[in-house]
Amino acid sequence: MSTTFFEAGGAAHGSAGFSRWVKRARMPLEAWSRRRRWLVAATLAALVFGVGAYGWNAADLAGLEASRAALAVSTQRLAHARHTLAQLPSLRRAAAAMPATASSAVSWNSADDVRIVSELATQSGVALLAVEPGAASGEGVERMRVLQLTARTDFVHLMAFFHGLAQLPVLIVPVDVTVKQDGKGLAVAATLQVYAALRPVPDTPAASAEASPDADEAADDDDEGLVFFDPFAKSQISASGELGDASELRLVGLLRDRTRGLALLDTPDGTTTVAAGQRLGVERVTQLDALGITLANGGATRTLTLTEAS
Repeated sequence: MSTTFFEAGGAAHGSAGFSRWVKRARMPLEAWSRRRRWLVAATLAALVFGVGAYGWNAADLAGLEASRAALAVSTQRLAHARHTLAQLPSLRRAAAAMPATASSAVSWNSADDVRIVSELATQSGVALLAVEPGAASGEGVERMRVLQLTARTDFVHLMAFFHGLAQLPVLIVPVDVTVKQDGKGLAVAATLQVYAALRPVPDTPAASAEASPDADEAADDDDEGLVFFDPFAKSQISASGELGDASELRLVGLLRDRTRGLALLDTPDGTTTVAAGQRLGVERVTQLDALGITLANGGATRTLTLTEAS
């Protein structure tokens, strides 16, 4: 059995000490000692200095964060400049090889122009009606010949023909193209300029390997966002209740942004533009999106859409 004794004097001593501290805290300012005044002043000064330093750094009044950002940008530019400098030897070798490539075009003549264009037209499904080579003009790398052609095809094969020009061994640039709808096909008249001393930019594996990943992603995004629509195709018109006459209205194009959109329509009275909510004869445009427009006439609706070519 154990016995614990409590000393009442200890509790009384602690209570007296606390009362003394409370009394000293309530002491008026003029009764403070010099030491106490200096201690409180130093504490307040340290507190004000700490708060001010924190606000200075948070607001970046000294420009430290801006200097760090500028340093990061400068470092990135320096790395890009070094990368470009490392590519100079390969660029010099490519530039040194250009005269030899250009000299091989001396034997290229107008007959070769007709041959490669005819072969490309056959591969693309374009029926050539006439090909007329013209006279040459210019000097050096700017020397070019004019090639006039007329053909019959459809929109898809015409686009394939123009895309194929970039794969030819010489630079051929279409400068004047006229396309008219004639019966079931398209009548095409084009003027091509042939630069025998120049070559289209090749898509070599080396160039692809040296390209940055960001540039490849941007090119992929551009290719995915590039869509061609056939402006000469008949619009696909569907109606709920009753089918309308497809020859009355034809959707030619669409123009949209974040706030509004416009549709270009080919009507029997000519070409006109309409917006959502606008009336078109007895019909009203109820919806306009990236693929077409919806027209309503009472309880019947129909949709005009664009025909995607590629």
